[in-house]
Amino acid sequence: MAIELLITTAGLDALVDAQAGETDAIRVIEVGLTANAFTMAPTITVLPGELKRIDAVSGQAVSETIIHMTALDSSNDVYDLRGIGLYLDDGTLFAVYAQPDPIFRKVSIASFLLALDVAFANGGAADIIFGESAFLFPPATETVKGVAEIATGTEVAAGTDDSRVVTPLKLKQRLDTLLGPLGISLDAINAALLAFGARTIVGEGLATGGGDLSGDRVITVAGASTSEAAAGSSVDKAVTPASLIGALSQLGGWNATIPLFKIPGTPIIVQLGYYRAIHTAEVVVPITFADAFPNSCLFVAPIPYISAADNLRDMFVQMRDRSSTGFQAYIQAPDAVDNRIDGFDWLAIGV
Repeated sequence: MAIELLITTAGLDALVDAQAGETDAIRVIEVGLTANAFTMAPTITVLPGELKRIDAVSGQAVSETIIHMTALDSSNDVYDLRGIGLYLDDGTLFAVYAQPDPIFRKVSIASFLLALDVAFANGGAADIIFGESAFLFPPATETVKGVAEIATGTEVAAGTDDSRVVTPLKLKQRLDTLLGPLGISLDAINAALLAFGARTIVGEGLATGGGDLSGDRVITVAGASTSEAAAGSSVDKAVTPASLIGALSQLGGWNATIPLFKIPGTPIIVQLGYYRAIHTAEVVVPITFADAFPNSCLFVAPIPYISAADNLRDMFVQMRDRSSTGFQAYIQAPDAVDNRIDGFDWLAIGV
């Protein structure tokens, strides 16, 4: 718990000068000790009944208003300590504190380690520095390394104390309590995480890559190039729209002038065409393929065409004399009246 020192008039003048930038930060180099209980007053210039001074003193500001200070007396002296005074490097009594009951009782076989948190009503802790002694045990904060008290299980459960630290054991006990109603434990979660981390994800088939789950992994599907798609021999790459169109171009693909399509990897060729003319009587229309099939035509399908819905358009088309160079289309009438056709489309498949 922090004690409140009374800054003397001379000490306040030195502090004000330091805060105003007229002097460097004030330096506390000695702690005076007294067994006398006295009334603190700002006019005090010498510690009443001072029995000795300690120059093994260290201190550090842990906030704008709190300084943690330590002083060590390793002598064989015996005394009751009821008051202390802080002396600056120029001999000025900076601040004092006293109480009726002993603060500490020193015996000859024991060293005296004074560790205090000194509180100031206003800011100013940063303008006070201490001697060069290396020992210091400040309270731990979010910005200062120091001594901390371990929180009890009750304090961890309450979750309101921001000055004590939580050990792994206390944290596990609290988590087990919270997870218990859910039917799981922290150990079970750890085991599941370990099992999960041991698993791997790897590619298969067209997918490659992967690995264990200790880091980010990438699954890749390689795309076939135009030449690979045209060759049709790769079994571990995927055909993309770009490689498909490129392969069709290499294989013949669509002919902008001749409606012709070659199916990759096969000898099959597909041709499309149409015929447009109005007929009202039966007639034979010869169709010549724009590009003759290399070997033979396997299939031809003529499809009647009408330019508008009308009950007069009742004629149909039949096919005969199919060859590698063309076929004969026979336009037929179902009866003797109301006959008309506007043409036909056709599809031919060959090799």
